[in-house]
Formats: sequence, structure tokens, C-alpha cells
Amino acid sequence: MTGFRANSMTAFAFVAGAFCLVSQASSSSLPGSQIAQSNPPESVKSEVAPQETNKSAPKNAPVRLGPRRSVLEGPNSSGTTPNSKPATDYKPASPSDGSDGAVTIQTLSDLDPDSVGVIDDTSGGLGTEMWQGTSRSFVARAIASLPSRVRSPTMRKLMRRLLLTQAVAPKGENTEPGLFQRRVKALFASGDIKSAMSLVSSAPTRAHAEHLVHFGIDGQLFQNNTAGACQRVRAYSDEFKGIYWQQVSAFCLAMTGKKAEAALLSDVLAERSDAIHPAFFAGMERLSGATPPQIVSLTGPSALHLALMRSAGLALPEDTTEKASPAALRAIALSPNATLDLRLTAAEEAVDIGVLDGKILADIYSAVAFDAAVLKQAPRHAADNWGVGGRALLVQAAQKAGSAAERAKLIQLAFQLARQKGGWRATAFAHSPMVKALSPSTETTWFAGDAARILITVGDIAGARKWLAYAHEQKLRSNEKSALWPLQIFLSGAEISSIEPKEITNWWNVRTAAGTAPIVQARTLFSLLSAMGTAVPSELWGKLLDGGPATQAYVPSAVVRNALSRAAQTGSRGGTVAMALVALGDRGAGVKNLSAVEMAISALKKIEFAAEAKAIALEAAIEAGL
Repeated sequence: MTGFRANSMTAFAFVAGAFCLVSQASSSSLPGSQIAQSNPPESVKSEVAPQETNKSAPKNAPVRLGPRRSVLEGPNSSGTTPNSKPATDYKPASPSDGSDGAVTIQTLSDLDPDSVGVIDDTSGGLGTEMWQGTSRSFVARAIASLPSRVRSPTMRKLMRRLLLTQAVAPKGENTEPGLFQRRVKALFASGDIKSAMSLVSSAPTRAHAEHLVHFGIDGQLFQNNTAGACQRVRAYSDEFKGIYWQQVSAFCLAMTGKKAEAALLSDVLAERSDAIHPAFFAGMERLSGATPPQIVSLTGPSALHLALMRSAGLALPEDTTEKASPAALRAIALSPNATLDLRLTAAEEAVDIGVLDGKILADIYSAVAFDAAVLKQAPRHAADNWGVGGRALLVQAAQKAGSAAERAKLIQLAFQLARQKGGWRATAFAHSPMVKALSPSTETTWFAGDAARILITVGDIAGARKWLAYAHEQKLRSNEKSALWPLQIFLSGAEISSIEPKEITNWWNVRTAAGTAPIVQARTLFSLLSAMGTAVPSELWGKLLDGGPATQAYVPSAVVRNALSRAAQTGSRGGTVAMALVALGDRGAGVKNLSAVEMAISALKKIEFAAEAKAIALEAAIEAGL
């Protein structure tokens, strides 16, 4: 069909007809095999290229979806036209099927929806009275201020516990949006889709407002569960009528093979709104069998944009990772309709903020093609050409290593290069599956420190302890023991405050004698020990006053500092954890964020979260290279 310009009566008739068709679709009973699948239909599985139009289009005349929106055409920032052809030599890891497993929902009687949660004291919750001593307005603002790009495993665990805990809602006037919606939104913003979906499923029936249903649909789309998303769309299409609902309804109609109805609804949207991204219309045209215009820009992609582009087999533009949310970055990394370079960019960032597994990053690295001669000289080539390619080269070289010792040497080299040149977190995550598969031995005792640091980075504390325990049993030289000492004290079960001043002095003396006691590392270690309650000898602080490189530092605002201090003093678990997360922010446990790290550690210790405080201190030590 072609585009049309309807007068007001005709437009009204088409709008009414479109929604009737959507209602009919929602009431019809479809067998499971007819529900839209996560993969595109056979007619749209091939890559989109102008010369393949006649091959991929159906034999009947294609259904055109009305007036095309203007497409963002033009060169990219480098002045060249992006190559839209996706990489075909990489088979992505299968994304989630949308199933989050069984969720135990424990509701509290006679409480408002803001009290609902999915974990309690027996499953990691912060306690039913965790908001005691805080007002509802304070909690609302604290939740809204939580970071979204969380690089710390400890912070992610604390945030999940904070937002999923079943607890008595704080007193005060109700806020809009409510605390329940804010909690779901914060989980989505951080890319923790599984937790967000479990919380959405726990909402009382009366709390199933439009925004929660919207979150639920987007969650299914981000997980590539198109069938699950469209089931929700059909269930609520009669209740909600905004532009978003018309778009997802059109998409679901197209995915169930109802091209005429989808085209009609898409035409209505084209006539009524200029606020819809051209990617929607391009995807809908492709699903109808027509040849869409190329989409060359898609910054800040939504769940629907990515689902449409993937289902239609349209190549993702090279700028798709710009302004992408954590959940979107993960989806891009798994998208078969993205170039390998785009996948690598998305995967490295997604791993860094904790929403993608290191094994998947290693699989994507493995798809980069290298000549045999380059692989044979991997260390030299990686050092000369550091970046995504260099990191991928060393991962492949380590995977092909003939012995455990050779593999450990390549992993150590990669980690050291990444420390010097950048990308050390992505390097740690990509190599972590190989490190986990290695066992400590006399051949790899020298690797114990870096193995432990890599495993701590990815949150495998048990594995790190195994390596350090083995090293402790070996006859190490004094400088080797001192290099491992900071890790051992933070991983031990003993109180940090029990450390004797002479132990700290001994560490300093040995490292200084070996020429390996950087001022920045010492500053970090002494600050962490002080925050954990250990007295650092004044003469050591004096040595740090003598000089050393200046370091840019960030300090939380006075409001955040005082709010965190107040919450800890009143014993509010929820308030303290929330404000500790706000203070740490997107910078997490980094060296430049040491003031926030000290505040968070001290506050968590006051509410008897000593284990969590020590875990943050350990992450800060790793960040500093200790």
C-alpha cells in the first residue's frame, strides 16, 4: 500500500479501525507456534542490502507502511559512510529466553504497595524496619539518586538487596511516582532486568499502573523474549492507548503475521506524530516485506527500537552505543544484526558495568580474525597495537596456549599491559573463565597475586582465597609476601582493626626496599586501613606528606556526606545503604573516589555491615593496583 493523507473524518475512521483490529488481535486465541518468535521470519532473516531486495521480498507486492519519516542520513563523525553490513562470522551467545525462574513473593499485610518486596531477612533482605528513622520523601529522593552504571560487584549486590527488600514503607505523604515504581526504575536503569522483572511481578493487582506494565514489556524485549512481550501487549492494549502502546501493538501484529493490520496502525502513527524515531517505520516496512530506507543513527536506543531492528534484520548504526542504557548495551553486544566492532564496543562497556558475563566477552573476542603469524607473536603485536584488537589477540593466544604455565604467563602479561594502557577491567573479565579453570601449582605460584586480583575483580572471592592460601603455604621471598599482604588481610576472616602497626610498617619498609611502594598505592592502603578502624603509624603518614604525584580526587557534596552520616547515626539500614551507594556513585571504588569510599566504609561499619565494608575496601585496593 502507499502513503495517504486523510482528512479529519477519514483519520478518525482509520484510528478507530486500527484499534478495533488491535482489540480483535488481543482477544483471538493463538497457538504457541503462531506467537511472534524472537527470531525474524524467514522472509527477513537475510541481511538488508539494496541489491538483495528482490530476493528477500515476498512474491506478492509488498505492503508499504504509509508515509516514511525522514531518515537520519549522512556521514558519521569520521566523515565516512558507516558500513551497515553486520559481521557474519560470529555466532552470538543465546540471550535469555525471558524466564526468570520461580520467584518467592512474600507480602506484608495491611501495608501499601511501597512495602512489597521479593526478599526478606532470611534471603538477604535488609530487614522489615530498614527505613526506620527516615522519611518517605528522603527515601524517594535517595532512590532516584542511585547510580546506574555500577562497576562494583559489592555495590550491585547492595543495590539489589536495598531495592528488593520487603519492608515497612517509611512514614510521610505519598510521593509521585511512588517508592515501588522508583525501585523498579532504578533496577532497570542499572541493567538488572531480572531483578526488576521479579519486582514487577510482585506488585499487587491494584498497583499494575501503566508505567509498571511498560517496564515489564521493555524487560521482555531487552531479553529478546518477543513472545512474552507481545502477550503483555495484548493483555493491556485495550486499557492503554498512548503512542508507545500503538507502536508495540503494531510491532506485535507484524510479528504474528498480521501485516495489513500492522500497516494500518503504522500509517495512523505516521500521520499523527513526528515524535517517533525513523527506526520504527524502517523496521515496520521491512517486516511488511518492503525495502526500508537505511537507518544510520540510533543513539540512546529503546528496547522496542532494538527488538524491531533485530526482528527486521536491519543493521544497527555504528553510533547505537552512544547514550545507550546498561540494558541496551547488553542487548547490542548480543545482537546478530550489529557489526563485530559494534558488538565489541558494547560488550566491553557492558562487562565493565556488570551486565554482561566475562565468558560472553571472551567469545566475542574470539570472533576477531588474526593471521597465524600475528597470533604466534601475540605479546609483541598486542603491546604495539593496544586496544580492543590487542585485548582480543591476547585472549585468543591464551586460549590456544599449550600448558597451564604458558597460559598463566599470557594472562599475566595481558593484565599488566591493561594496567598500563587501559581496559584492565574488561581484560580481567575476559580472562576470568580461564583463570577459574586453572589450579594453583608449583608451576604457577608466581601467578597467585594476579590470579587473585582478576578473580576479585569479577567477584569470585572464594577463588581468590584459594590462590592466596596456596601461595601462603609456599616459601616466598619477603618482597613476594609483602606484595600479597594487602589482599590477604582484606580477604581474611579476622578484623582489620586487629592489625598491628608494626605489620603496616613492615609492609612499607619491604616495598620501599624493593622499589615497589608507589605513593598512590600507599595512600590508598593507609586510607582504607584507617576507615576500617586500624591505626596507621603517624610516621608513615608523614612520609606520604613529603610529596608524590598529585591525584585528582572527587568529594561527595556536603548534602550527601551529612545525609549518609545522619542515616548511619540513626541506625537506618536502608538509609545508610542508599546514601553509601549515592556517595560512591558511578565512580565506585576508584582511586579518585577515595573520600567516598572512606565515608561508605565507615557508615556501613556503624550499621554492622562490616563484611560489606571490607568488600568495598578490597575492591578499592584492587583498583589502586595493590
